[in-house]
Amino acid sequence: MRKRLRKKRRLGEFREDCFELTFEMSPTLNDDESDCLTDAFIDMIESNGLQFGGGGNDRWSGIVQGPYRGSATESDRQTVLTWLNQHLDVLNSQAGPLRDAWYGWSS
Repeated sequence: MRKRLRKKRRLGEFREDCFELTFEMSPTLNDDESDCLTDAFIDMIESNGLQFGGGGNDRWSGIVQGPYRGSATESDRQTVLTWLNQHLDVLNSQAGPLRDAWYGWSS
């Protein structure tokens, strides 16, 4: 396959990896504390050059990926998990394995 098509189809050297992320916020948090933790989470994601697609209230789930046309790495995965585990108000944080963001999903 030609390079142009591999790029267009995000294959080979143009593959983009991501990982699934789930976590829960402590039910004892009030609205202001929950908002503060959410803002801190978003700041951490953005400061590491990542993107998060998803959301939640008490239970969050979504996909973490790299910047535009970029991949998340195993190091990114560990950084996000470490940050979540350092916050006592975050419960049950889990990150799935790296997978192809475009073709790594079952139907």
